[in-house]
Amino acid sequence: MDLVKIQGLTVHALIGVFDFERHAKQRLILDVDMLTDLSLAASTDDVSNTIDYGKVAQRLTELANESSYFLLEALAKEMLDMIFAEFKPHKVTLTVNKPDILKEAENVAISMTRERS
Repeated sequence: MDLVKIQGLTVHALIGVFDFERHAKQRLILDVDMLTDLSLAASTDDVSNTIDYGKVAQRLTELANESSYFLLEALAKEMLDMIFAEFKPHKVTLTVNKPDILKEAENVAISMTRERS
């Protein structure tokens, strides 16, 4: 298996359980690892034979912008479901970083991994 990565994708989402979080979108930073077979793309030099990371980034940005979840876990699940449905990787790990929420911490994050059965 080969790996397509997106690191440090900044998106904005209405996210959080506290009242003060429900008034404005917050910055989230996404890291995505998508396992797939890149051999056909490597031999054909054709973007249609790979996972187009630009399209993945665009769709993740759209989902974040339209969301209004309370939990990072719920947003991450929607993002993982979309990646599997639209881009067909074998396995995905998504980390959603919320760096601006705790003044005492540099970052908080959740990571979720899903694999095609």
